Amino acid sequence: MKKSVLPRKTLLLACLLATALGVKAEVKLPAIFSDGMVMQQQSNANLWGTATAGKQVVITTGWNNKQYRTKADATGKWQVAVATPKAGGPYTLTFNDGQTTSLKNVLVGEVWLCSGQSNMEMPMKGFKNQPVAGANMDVLKSKNPAIRLFTVKRTSTLLPQTDVVGSWQEAEPKTVYEFSATAYYFGKLIQEMLQVPVGLVVTAWGGSAAEAWMTEDMLKAFPDAKIPRTMRISSRKTARLQCCTTEC
Repeated sequence: MKKSVLPRKTLLLACLLATALGVKAEVKLPAIFSDGMVMQQQSNANLWGTATAGKQVVITTGWNNKQYRTKADATGKWQVAVATPKAGGPYTLTFNDGQTTSLKNVLVGEVWLCSGQSNMEMPMKGFKNQPVAGANMDVLKSKNPAIRLFTVKRTSTLLPQTDVVGSWQEAEPKTVYEFSATAYYFGKLIQEMLQVPVGLVVTAWGGSAAEAWMTEDMLKAFPDAKIPRTMRISSRKTARLQCCTTEC
């Protein structure tokens, strides 16, 4: 009898599929949870992400090697709160659902959300013909690995999101030059006064309406506020988000 031999292409395809399935099973984390992040000290900090539905996810915190266990729901989502220590680091966080994902160079300190319009959005380099007084010299002296910067990319959506576009960066001339001036000067002062790591998360959009920063449930308390149903962006060079109700 002839032995049944699988073609090489079939074996290669099977290996690729197995690899792809393995990658898919890995814990996935939003961008805010990544290498170089800062976590709020002495708090119960929420962590969340996705994994294979029904899989147990084990989170190990590097400052005390304590394990936290949770399970991904039917849609693959999971969330857990971990207790953080006094300011310190760097630490490593590991997430395991059968495969390990690690976050390195994690600091624990003070985390601040810096939000608003153009006054918060204005970078250290200034706007066109609108420089920030003294910023050039401050940028040159800005290198400080204890200050971490995260700028959320402007994205229009009508629904709450579980992830954003952005990355953590250490304070240095190249990164500070593009970062919010108001947020940087605030964070620099906090870091100098408290002598702890500081994480600054900037989410700002010049000219945005207050309603755009509120949830639908909050807006229902104000009968005159129209809840957006569709969106459009103006064609002007400095595009501004225009939210439209069903009456538009």
